Amino acid sequence: MILLRRLYLQATSLSWLILTVSTLILIAFSTFMLPAIEPSTFSNYADSLWFTMTTMLTVGYGDLYPSTFEGRLFTMLFLYIIGIGLFASFIGKAIESLTLRKRREERGELMFKGKNHIVIIDWSHKAENAIAEILLQNGQTEIVVIDKLEKAKEIHPRIHYVRGKATHEDVLLQANVQQAKAVLIFADDRIEDQMLTDGKSLLIATAVERMAPAVYTTVEVEREEHLPNFSHVRVNKFIMSNGTIAKMAVNSIFSELKET
Repeated sequence: MILLRRLYLQATSLSWLILTVSTLILIAFSTFMLPAIEPSTFSNYADSLWFTMTTMLTVGYGDLYPSTFEGRLFTMLFLYIIGIGLFASFIGKAIESLTLRKRREERGELMFKGKNHIVIIDWSHKAENAIAEILLQNGQTEIVVIDKLEKAKEIHPRIHYVRGKATHEDVLLQANVQQAKAVLIFADDRIEDQMLTDGKSLLIATAVERMAPAVYTTVEVEREEHLPNFSHVRVNKFIMSNGTIAKMAVNSIFSELKET
């Protein structure tokens, strides 16, 4: 039992590629060896593969089993001791990989590879309203939210999270802003000074325009007198802060895209 446990721990420490290749090699080796060792029981490779898989998966239907000493010895050494442990390690590694990917997705560490999506800056209350409006108005468009939160606020098949500062090029690349169809830049409610709030929006709009000049950009501005500061940046739509900002921002995107 101690030996088997050590073998299992060593197997799970192997890389995903080595574990996958080793499992496939063992399945192929057993499939080709069993007919050679005991042709009376395993008359074809299909039966041999069936026995190999049911044994390694510990199903054991009992419809096929070795009757010779050589066949039983091979089964014990390669399928019971090595095969079952290796396959269990393979399944464990697969579950571990899926779990790790889910955690990385929640932490905003994964690259978004889709296109024609909408990028939303900062996961604010207005952003949540905008997300709800997008999901309501369009059944296919995916959403990427950029923020500095430790974890995504909401888990949804069409909502993706990227953690970082939206002014950084690597973060915008991770959100695949170059293939997005629109970007919504909301005023940061966490900043009390409206001049600093609009200053942050200006920096983000500049970064987006530099990387994706063709993307449709909507920016929320706190103070109307700050609008001239955006004159050198290509912004498609400015919206002044008010209670219906999220709905207006989303409507501006879909109405513009329908026209084009």
